[in-house]
Amino acid sequence: MKGVQPPETAERRTRSWWAAVLAGQVDDPHPLYGANLDVAFRGGVLHLSGELPSEDDRQRLLEEAGEVVGRGVDAIDAKHLRVARRKEKPGILDQTLIAAFENRDVAEFARRYMVESRRIEPKLLEILDAGQEDMARELVPTDFMGDVEKAFKAGQAVLIMRVDETSAFDARKLLAEETRSVWTIAAPPVPARSGKR
Repeated sequence: MKGVQPPETAERRTRSWWAAVLAGQVDDPHPLYGANLDVAFRGGVLHLSGELPSEDDRQRLLEEAGEVVGRGVDAIDAKHLRVARRKEKPGILDQTLIAAFENRDVAEFARRYMVESRRIEPKLLEILDAGQEDMARELVPTDFMGDVEKAFKAGQAVLIMRVDETSAFDARKLLAEETRSVWTIAAPPVPARSGKR
């Protein structure tokens, strides 16, 4: 088994980013919102602008910004901070995402990161490894079972997540880029199902 270190927590990266902003480094992208958020610091006022995925994200960012008031920041200007308008309608399609990890511990860390730190709301979320092939066959589209079985044979754990298709792009990007998955696959969207299976 390789010694895989879990990714740095989003909370720690966010605190470091705010510390850099207070030091005048406003060019680095926010760890969660990236280039969608612009920051400028003029005359004691921190100006936030850009487009965030949801109102919850906007509120969370404003709470973060509020914590730096009084530490070199006199006020926050967020009048140009908008919430993205979604063209897609939720509840129509589901998408299954499958990601392999070096072991169950790293997969569990990724699960917590996705749900707790990034607030992804999966309709289904399982972590499986060798010996759970039957359950995998119930959850994974047939075309991708070969990849899952190879991962099991390599001693890897597989995270299987079903999400609304409107959030699948962001969830897949997180799995592929921020959780250190060995590989990540997005199955084609299918009509939405109710319930957990």
